[in-house]
Amino acid sequence: METLATDLNIAQTIIIRILVSFVLGIIIGIERGISHKTVGFRTLSLVCIGSATFTLVSIYGFHGVDTSRVAAQIVTGIGFLGAGAILHQGYVTKGLTTAATLWVAASVGMACGTGMFVLAFIITLMSLILLWVLKPFKIHLDRITDKENGDNHERD
Repeated sequence: METLATDLNIAQTIIIRILVSFVLGIIIGIERGISHKTVGFRTLSLVCIGSATFTLVSIYGFHGVDTSRVAAQIVTGIGFLGAGAILHQGYVTKGLTTAATLWVAASVGMACGTGMFVLAFIITLMSLILLWVLKPFKIHLDRITDKENGDNHERD
């Protein structure tokens, strides 16, 4: 039987996990906002805390069932959102990085939901490196490719 101390322990765990996912979602989203993308810190934070919440519900809300099924459905649902962010017209595809960022934000939220904070921080850091630090390299690479090919394939 659960005691008040156990309930408070669980509540504290849930609050910490949700708060960490909230902050990490904002951190990832700030880069998207600085880059003037349509998906920014509010959306990515919501994806992050939503994924953490669904993960926490699967851990604490259901007993005696396969809780990994919720994780699989989070991945599917975020894939659906990401597909809506991708636009394709002729040879130009936009939104792939935004879709991938939604997917990564969901994974950060799931990691927070399970208490895997080290993983969540590492993935957030790697995301920022890819989106922010390596952006000048990508721009330079795009210019080289555009000059060689004379066309424009992906812009995000």
